[in-house]
Amino acid sequence: MSKEYAYKENDSICTGNFGIMKELWTEFIYGGHIFAFGAICVAFMCSILFAIPVTWDFLIIIYLMFYIIYLYDYFNGAEDDQKTNSTRADHFRKNDSKTITYILYGSIISIAFIYVIYSDIPNMLIGFAILILGLTYQAYFKGLTKKITAFKNIFVSLVWAILVYVMFIYYSYPITTEALIISIFVFLRMTGIQILFDIRDIEGDKKKGLRTLPAIYGYRKGLMTLVAINFITIILLIYETYIGVLSPTALMVVPVMFYSQNYLQKVNRSRKDHKSYLFAAGEPFIWFILMFSGSMFFRMVPYISDIVNIL
Repeated sequence: MSKEYAYKENDSICTGNFGIMKELWTEFIYGGHIFAFGAICVAFMCSILFAIPVTWDFLIIIYLMFYIIYLYDYFNGAEDDQKTNSTRADHFRKNDSKTITYILYGSIISIAFIYVIYSDIPNMLIGFAILILGLTYQAYFKGLTKKITAFKNIFVSLVWAILVYVMFIYYSYPITTEALIISIFVFLRMTGIQILFDIRDIEGDKKKGLRTLPAIYGYRKGLMTLVAINFITIILLIYETYIGVLSPTALMVVPVMFYSQNYLQKVNRSRKDHKSYLFAAGEPFIWFILMFSGSMFFRMVPYISDIVNIL
């Protein structure tokens, strides 16, 4: 084999590997996986904060549940995305509708199978009720966005907030005040993320008559609303920790507000900066990382104190 041929072959392999990685990354970002992993991060965050031993069956259930909801929504909204999110629209144009249908039904069957084997019928009914709620938005609830301001933001954020209660019920834990507070936290954060996406889609929403906050009041006021949500979330966590409702570990999530402020400033400079929306979608990852770091820190504090005393 000549050196020239070997170089060409290696270059072809590298190009092929890069193409595969690019396709996988595109599928992760635009295929609904990023929010599905975000749901898992919420479960891990609750597991750390409330000492609930999370298991793989529950993680797969919520992953598939949110994956189905977002995949269905993105696939059905591909035409509308052509103007505001052409990359995602092009991604779904490559996929055959039959393939998407097989994936959806296969995922639903997998969820039912896991519930039957590892849980019980009441939990399965709760899980599928949430799944149906998410899937029926396009067909039955989207029209309300033309009548009720910010309905879409509230609807989507409620589905995320309910995830906290689903976890408690799945593991037969009593729903506490702490669970309510974290549920409110998730609701507020996801509301802010949804409003940010509305800022990206503001022109299309105006044409369709959708009453999103940015479409009604403008994107500047939309950004101010997100800044206000940042402060409200900070106050909520600090106050609830101060009065003893939440453990000090919850305060480790406070820096996420600075993370949020960073991508808000980028959107303020350019609404076409798609990386900013990617950072927003990945915010639940930051919740988990901060919560995990906080739990490790507080575990190490006694050992650090002992070392200091010895010295």
